[in-house]
Amino acid sequence: MATQLPREEIWFAVRWRRLWAVRREGNIAMAKFAGATVVAAFAGMLLAAFVNLFVGIAVFAIGFGLSFWWFKALQRRHTDYSITYDDYFREKNNA
Repeated sequence: MATQLPREEIWFAVRWRRLWAVRREGNIAMAKFAGATVVAAFAGMLLAAFVNLFVGIAVFAIGFGLSFWWFKALQRRHTDYSITYDDYFREKNNA
């Protein structure tokens, strides 16, 4: 877990026991994860419909798993657990 990161490296913060994006880079990472999931689902659906059901399921599972792993690794690298979402914006607005 990352702690005491420079302010520009903090993309996510804890809010209500979940991680929320606090910077534009965090929102872009979430959009990339969602896009990769949609692409994996579409590719899996096409393969399941026209090639083989199990190939489609496997492609979706692998695509989703890899994008989830990437996103969670990025979240761990860019989260400072010592500051909360509300504290981040309170400091930002007072600075």
